[in-house]
Amino acid sequence: MISTSNDFAASLFMLAMEENKLDEFKKDLSVVKTAFDENPDYILLLSSPGIPKHERIAAIDKAFGESVNIYILNFLKVLCEHGKISKVDECIKIFGDLRKQAENKVTAIVISAAPLEDYQIERLKAKLSKKLGCLVKIKTETDPSMLGGIKIEFDDKVIDGSIRKQLHDIKEVITG
Repeated sequence: MISTSNDFAASLFMLAMEENKLDEFKKDLSVVKTAFDENPDYILLLSSPGIPKHERIAAIDKAFGESVNIYILNFLKVLCEHGKISKVDECIKIFGDLRKQAENKVTAIVISAAPLEDYQIERLKAKLSKKLGCLVKIKTETDPSMLGGIKIEFDDKVIDGSIRKQLHDIKEVITG
């Protein structure tokens, strides 16, 4: 089903580009995501074959008609009409990924044993931007169990330079 989600998200993304409404679509999709996250049973209701399709479409109009633009509203209706409303979360994520690619931005999560200083974050951001060839935004987290070093996560990739990882690798070599 990822292919279906990709197709729907790519179509929405192309429309956003054509209409020059990337920021507006992002904002409205955030409204949709929040509504579905706060009311997970709503997806079940909109997916239910026991409820006539026209009633499910009317429910989308009632829930989102005043809070999102017509394109996002119609996108939700198309997902519902095709029995794919349960894939809305995947579509929103894929739309966000496509938007980041178009803007040539990557968000990296940097996990360290202790909080990083501002100058360390800036140096890391500069090095990652150069290595990846794009603008990098950094979010920091701390995990004292790492003992030291850092772990960087971005685009489903992980660079693990933590002492915990290094100790694990040494253990693997020793124990064979």
